[in-house]
Amino acid sequence: MDTQLGPDGRPAVFEGDAWVSQDRRFWWNGAAWLPLKRAGAAIPLVNIGIVLLILAIIGYVAYTMLATESAFTVGFYVGVIAFFGVVFLVFRFVGRWGWFGIPIRVVCVALALLKVVTLIAHPPPA
Repeated sequence: MDTQLGPDGRPAVFEGDAWVSQDRRFWWNGAAWLPLKRAGAAIPLVNIGIVLLILAIIGYVAYTMLATESAFTVGFYVGVIAFFGVVFLVFRFVGRWGWFGIPIRVVCVALALLKVVTLIAHPPPA
């Protein structure tokens, strides 16, 4: 490489096998800077799966609330959604805490699994 400047005008960084630009968008192949393709950027299967799962859960809850006349069932599912929302927010937030966040994440997963088991064992009255 003649110059150690990347296409963004900033110094290039040597990572593992190749020189890459500081913004990690280009790599040096020995003759020119080429765009760097990120792994998994082509088909976001995980995101599609999560969206389908959330839509299925929303559909099931909506069907259950509309199929019953009980106001208790509606409140029950609103409480369950609020519970999972709070657990999810705590799970995401403590990921930044390093080693101290790991036990808290384990507790969040355990609470979510316990809630799912209680929902299966004791469903609301229909």
